[in-house]
This record gives sequence, C-alpha cells and structure tokens, in this order.
Amino acid sequence: MNEKLLLRFLTYIIFRFLHLLLLLESDIYALLLRLFDKKNENDEVEIFNIFARIILFSQKIKIFRHRFDSTDATKESDFLSFHEKTTLFEEICEEGWHIYSITDRYVYFVKIQPITEDNFDKTISIEKCSKLSNFLYQNAEKLARCQLETFQRITRTLSPSREKIVIFHSAPGCGGTTVGKLLQSCDGSKISLLVVGEPPFLTSLSLLYNKFSIEDLRNISKSVIRYSTMHQKSQQTLVFKSRSSSTKIVPFIHSSLPSVQHFFITRKNSNDTISRLLLKTSTELNYSIFRFLLKFGHFLDISWISSWKDLEAETFLRVGPKTDVEFSMSQVFGSILNYRRNRQYFVPDMPYVEDLISDTAIHIRPLLDLCEISDLAIPECIEWKRNQEEQIQQVWDTVDLNPDDVARVGQLVDMLEQDVFFS
Repeated sequence: MNEKLLLRFLTYIIFRFLHLLLLLESDIYALLLRLFDKKNENDEVEIFNIFARIILFSQKIKIFRHRFDSTDATKESDFLSFHEKTTLFEEICEEGWHIYSITDRYVYFVKIQPITEDNFDKTISIEKCSKLSNFLYQNAEKLARCQLETFQRITRTLSPSREKIVIFHSAPGCGGTTVGKLLQSCDGSKISLLVVGEPPFLTSLSLLYNKFSIEDLRNISKSVIRYSTMHQKSQQTLVFKSRSSSTKIVPFIHSSLPSVQHFFITRKNSNDTISRLLLKTSTELNYSIFRFLLKFGHFLDISWISSWKDLEAETFLRVGPKTDVEFSMSQVFGSILNYRRNRQYFVPDMPYVEDLISDTAIHIRPLLDLCEISDLAIPECIEWKRNQEEQIQQVWDTVDLNPDDVARVGQLVDMLEQDVFFS
C-alpha cells in the first residue's frame, strides 16, 4: 500500500470528523432559530452554505471538498457546510438544482451554475461532463436537504413529463460513457436529444434497494424521476446513462413509470470488462481501491469509506471476494445478471459496444430509433468517432487476466448462474 493512499485515508478521516462536528453545530443552530423564530415553521427545505476550502498546512494542499475516491457514489458528507436558511420547496425547483444523494431520511440537493455562455442542458450533457456526479461535486455552490416523506408528498403534485425518457444501463468499465457521447454527437444543440451521464439520483436509488419495501421503492423512484425531469424541453428525448448498479431497480421504475424505457449495453468478453474496471479504479490512487477496501473490510465497516460494496450487495455477498479481481467480477456480473433477470423490462436486441464502435453506421440505428432521432444524424456520429480516436482507444485498454484469474472468474460465474436469486 503506497504513502499517497495512506495520506488520502488519514485526510479523509479528519475531513469526516470535521463534517460531523460542523453538522452537529449547524443542527443546533438551526434548532435554536426554529425555537425563537416561528415565521418559517412551514418551510420544507433547509439550505446550507458550502465552505470554500480547508488548508492542510503541513502539505500546503487546498481542498475545496473531499471524497476518498472519485469513482465512489456521491454522499452528503462530501462537503463541509453550515445552515443558511429554511425555505419553501419551490426554491429548489429552479433550474440548476439537482439531487445529489438520498438516504432513508433525507433527499440532498446541490445547486450549480451553467458554464459561461452555456445553458444548463449543454453544461450537464455527457459531452461536457462524462459523469454528472463528479461535476456536481466539483461545482456545487449550495447544499439543501428535505425530509424524504416531505419530498414525496410535494412531488406527487408535479406534472409527469410528456416527452421521451430513456435510461441507458451498462456493465461497469465496458465503454458505456463513450457510447453515451457517441449518441449525444447526433445533436450538438441538445434541443432534440440530451444525454446525461451517471446522475446521482439513479445511483442513490440503487443504494436504497435493500432498505425499503417494494411499494416504497416504487413511490420514491416515481418522485425522484418526476423531480429530475421537470425541466425537460418540449419534443426533447432525455437519456440518463446510469451506473451499473441501477440495473436492479428497473422493475420499480417500470411499475411506477412504464413510459420510461431502458436498454442495456456491454462488451462481448466479460473478462475484458473486469480488467478494464480494475484499471479505472486503480488510476487515481495508483493502487486498487478494491484491494484497499478488502484489507480494511476485515477490521471495520467500510460503508462509511466507500459505497462500492453496497452497489452490488447481493452479488458481493454471494461471491465473497478475497481478491481485487473477484471484487471487480462481483460488480460486473452484478449488473449483467440483474439485466438477465429483469430482461423483460429492457428494449431487446441492443448491439455490443465493440460493434457500435467498429460499424457505427449500422449498429447505432436501434439507438437512434429508440431516442426518436433521424438516421440523418449518423454522419455526425461517424465524424465524432473520427475526431475522438484517442479517447475511444482508451475503451479497449485492458490488461489480460492471468489464467488462474480467468478460471476463478468462470467458476464464480457458474455458481452465480445456478443461484436462485439470479434465475
């Protein structure tokens, strides 16, 4: 384990301690305000100021906000914040507010401003930010929270979107983001098609999978998607490219919002996807985050450090990973097996990532039809592909698994496929 990783871990512990301390002080301050000021007793939302930065004097590092691992799910604890005011729900219905995380008690929101000379659609499109979760973390100006019950009660009154909504699922590390950018290249204006990469609300819903009843999950999913699509433009197709863990919540979304369509894309060779995911999650810290979590998981609960284990909790439990390869395999096959189990809710006959990239003109047609985009946009997709050769090449960057790992993955897959949970 390298020094950079240990320093990052210690910094994160300090940051979380400061977060809890400030949150306690903020809650006490807000309580006192409510006791002595009855004017705002009907307010439904609490707004927080996000602190600008902390400075670690010994290392001279400025940290505006802190996450242990950028590949992790977003959490309300990513920021140091303090109570500013309470307000009505209407304020966070303004364009620029986005759901950041959802717990069993609260829905958290952050506010952003559009990039200079852009509108909000261009700012949040997958073309500009591959992962909306990371963009919100880096650019949030305000934090807000609303009790989950209050959020559901209010969003019932929101009008459902009458336009096309599609959720795009893929196995982790298989090139789904590149496919999303290829699709977005069909409409540079974002007027007819807007593709949003990994919005936090879908990831948060997947993390609630084992915490709520079926009925509650259906109702929460309906409320969250209504809120997240209320600024969709007329005659615009809105595509959400989700994280892989969202595959298991498709039945709940379908039962509450059957007009929302889903499709799933992956690579032909799952071992390549496992290898690619290992590379992606090891780059930031020069060490496998999966290996780190397995080491510390023997001594303490790792859910406060990272959500990776909880993203595919069922597969993780059944695999019982002992190595980073097995950890990666549990993530990849969690999404694939949940797709197979819920196949009836997905649009059939979607192409593989390799086919989309190698023969775009033919294989992108089903996606364009689904998104109600004309085939006349195909030349724009091909032109984008030519201009992004270096980025696309990174999709294929993998390190072959050694024969023992390949055999072990095959053995685990056989056991999972025999499990009644995934049948």
